[in-house]
Amino acid sequence: MAIWTASSLLKPSAPAPLVRSWARPSMSASRSSELWVEGQFFDGKRSRSHNARLGWRAEQLWLISDAGERLLNRDGLRLGTQVSGAAGSLYLADGGVFESRDQAALRAVWQAASGRSSGWWLSRLETNFKLIVLGTVLMLGFLVGSFTHGIPWVSRLVAEALPVEVERYLGQQSLDSLDRWLEPSRLSEERQAEVLASFQPYLQRWAEEYPQYSLKVLFRHGDRLGANAMALPAGIIVFTDELVELARDDHELVSILAHEVGHVVHRHSLRGIVQSSLAVWMMVALTGDLSAASDMAASLPAVLASLSYSRGMEREADAFALQFMREQQLELRHFANIMRRLEGSGSAAEQTGGLTDFLSTHPPTRERLVLFETEAQD
Repeated sequence: MAIWTASSLLKPSAPAPLVRSWARPSMSASRSSELWVEGQFFDGKRSRSHNARLGWRAEQLWLISDAGERLLNRDGLRLGTQVSGAAGSLYLADGGVFESRDQAALRAVWQAASGRSSGWWLSRLETNFKLIVLGTVLMLGFLVGSFTHGIPWVSRLVAEALPVEVERYLGQQSLDSLDRWLEPSRLSEERQAEVLASFQPYLQRWAEEYPQYSLKVLFRHGDRLGANAMALPAGIIVFTDELVELARDDHELVSILAHEVGHVVHRHSLRGIVQSSLAVWMMVALTGDLSAASDMAASLPAVLASLSYSRGMEREADAFALQFMREQQLELRHFANIMRRLEGSGSAAEQTGGLTDFLSTHPPTRERLVLFETEAQD
């Protein structure tokens, strides 16, 4: 509710000083003091503004403008968000708005009229350039840390907490999807039996060490997928015919098998699903728009983070294969040899050079070769 009075009765005998302070406005602590701030008044009914002064005097809130003098209702006053360089706003109970670029003075009047002193520190954060820069740096650091360390850590905890039954279900669903675009193996039954026989001693060893997984090797014709192998959740490992034909020694296939088992043991498929989902949902949370998940520009950080996660998992699987081969006294050159052949065949999905390396889901082949060749020389 507003009360209009004659300006001659309310006009101060001398100009009231304007409050200007970049520190916490302590003058609002004394409610008997007289505070004034200049700005623009909008009555909430028309777009036209009025030059005005808003003041606290004699325990009452006054508005003096070219339309007259006005006694304001102190109930329901709301101070708008204060941003450095922009005008501050005070929202009145009747729908009017008073704006002023002197944010400190405006806050002092609001504090005196409302009796509130909390929130000054928030205003400092919003209007102090140095604090804004510091906050931005800290936020960027938090986001980078979340993508590089936080999400992988959380996904590992989630994956380890989920029962193996969940992986078995996902593994079967993944195989069903894979079989929609992969053809049955064209290898002879004799050749498949030979490869499985070379795998059997090692599969038996893993079954004893990791009884929760039912490791199972299948063969499919890769066609456009080419020479490749993949580990599905819960222990289903698929070798393409092209990879079997590329090998010159079955021990080379055993080295690839050890790498894929590393993916299974470390639950990489499940972790990858969790990590990719968390990365995308973090971008959705930042943009506030579900459509951002399908927008390339908005989801690019999540995509790049997923590639980084994949390379990390590949290194982890390489380390597992390396340790297993040393324990079984298998020559490390077998892994290096087939990796060179894979790179030469164009099926390694990790051709070397610049952007290709950066966008690959695998570490560069040369990096992986150095690891195994260096260890082989020790």
